[in-house]
Amino acid sequence: MRTSINKKGMAKPIPLASKKIAVKKSITTTSKAKGVKATTHSSNPVPTIRESSPKTKQSQLIALLKNPQGADIKTLMQATGWQAHSVRGFISGTIKKKLGLNLISQKQNGVQIYRLATDDLNHP
Repeated sequence: MRTSINKKGMAKPIPLASKKIAVKKSITTTSKAKGVKATTHSSNPVPTIRESSPKTKQSQLIALLKNPQGADIKTLMQATGWQAHSVRGFISGTIKKKLGLNLISQKQNGVQIYRLATDDLNHP
């Protein structure tokens, strides 16, 4: 709530507008050949449907981690285009915490290797 000062030097509260006004824009087009009207609202766009959606980065990483040999951080970075800290954050936050998968991390020849435990290999 804002305040203003009246003539006597006293603070007087000024109520703020409690409702925000939403603006909708409509576009109406008419097809000359068939006389069909189509109206679209910019605040409610119609989603497009894809024939085949590409694999998500999450599914790509899980597929790499399902490999019995596992994957190192560089391989995971190349698969997603992410930086190393983003891959490690995904492993910690999504793979371990959100999905609850058992991740095994081992150091082989000075390189950290990540892989899913054998009991988690049936995960989609």
